[in-house]
Amino acid sequence: MQDQAWDVAASEEMSGTRLSFHCWPSSRLEATRCVAPIGALYTPLKKLPQNCAPPTALQYDPVRCSTATCHAVLNPYCQVDYRSKLWVCPFCLTRNHFPPHYAENMSETNLPAELIPQYGTCEYELPSVPAHGPPAFLFVVDTCAHAEELAELADSLQQALNLLPEDALVGLITYGTNVQVHEIGFEGIPKTYVLRGNKEYAPGKVGELLGCTAHRYRAQQGGAQRNGGRQPP
Repeated sequence: MQDQAWDVAASEEMSGTRLSFHCWPSSRLEATRCVAPIGALYTPLKKLPQNCAPPTALQYDPVRCSTATCHAVLNPYCQVDYRSKLWVCPFCLTRNHFPPHYAENMSETNLPAELIPQYGTCEYELPSVPAHGPPAFLFVVDTCAHAEELAELADSLQQALNLLPEDALVGLITYGTNVQVHEIGFEGIPKTYVLRGNKEYAPGKVGELLGCTAHRYRAQQGGAQRNGGRQPP
């Protein structure tokens, strides 16, 4: 039973998530002893088994913890008091009231999708958030590897690209001695932004160098208007 509980590959197959740790520290002292930061790698668009996630995306906003510094989402690991219609956040231990439309219809035999034990992963389509265009995927590649490994990696990236939606936006960053941000929207004259690996850049400076800041965008738009609609070089 214990071997099955700690089958990392099976857990990843059911949730699409790989965690750096599978035990949450129970005290500040334990947290300081963690060798690596607590984090998760999530696989987007992963096809999950039918019994591990709702069949369709949930068409409503998630229920969140009321603590201002937490805002964790209701999930199967929360403790639920069905009589008082309360749930306890597993992260900050705050007791939260269920929304009225949850409390009226919920019972131990009639659970919302977020509390069904085997549904460790739920996808939401938020009605309060407008659509922001097609999905975007950014590939970050470590080039400090042998040529054979890089060739295999290139083949894996090609397979991944073939699985993406046709309207997806794709970006590529490679890093080794330096960091290179590649423009891959055209084939004629490839363009790459190079950031030195021995220099620290502030986020605002990186945005300025890449032309991603609002100030740079407004300057380009103003230059285009002065040039009769043509973008400045």
